Amino acid sequence: MADIIRDDAPYANFSRRLRKLRKEHNLSREEFARECGISARTVINYENGTRIPVADKAIKMARLFGLTVEELLGIDFPEEEKQKAESLAEIRQMYGRTGERQAEALLEGTSSLFAGGALTPEQRTDFILEMQKLFIVATEEARGKYTPKKYRTKEKEAASKERLREVARIDSVLSERRRKSGVKVPFLDDDDE
Repeated sequence: MADIIRDDAPYANFSRRLRKLRKEHNLSREEFARECGISARTVINYENGTRIPVADKAIKMARLFGLTVEELLGIDFPEEEKQKAESLAEIRQMYGRTGERQAEALLEGTSSLFAGGALTPEQRTDFILEMQKLFIVATEEARGKYTPKKYRTKEKEAASKERLREVARIDSVLSERRRKSGVKVPFLDDDDE
């Protein structure tokens, strides 16, 4: 049944964690299903990595195991995940679902930078903000360069300026975070000497 988890299963990490927790608590699939208000088939789907619980079920599961939802789902840095979600939501507002998918792919492609654990949670959040800023700037530059003049309306130019104001806001947030932490970033925080 769900005794073998395929490595390419969409939620393989969650399924391994859930199976381990269920067994550590000496719960059969049926007992676990009953406690969480789900079917035994749903538990099998969770444990073979093809499904992940919706919020209310994840909360029940986390409480059953004495964990937070973040711990149950394997989210090591909840603040980082929150910042990432907020950044992607802003990108979606500006560029739609396609832009959001592109930005998410960019963030996921750089996740190996975090693998060594050399960045603090604050630095990870700053990195996400920097990536959001770079995505906006690159997208606006590409639009300016490749959009024919006949399609450049005043409304589109105003929207582009508004998106670039978002870049200035992000810069301001990052500068304030660096100022508070006392961290200097070469070329960004150089004082006129």
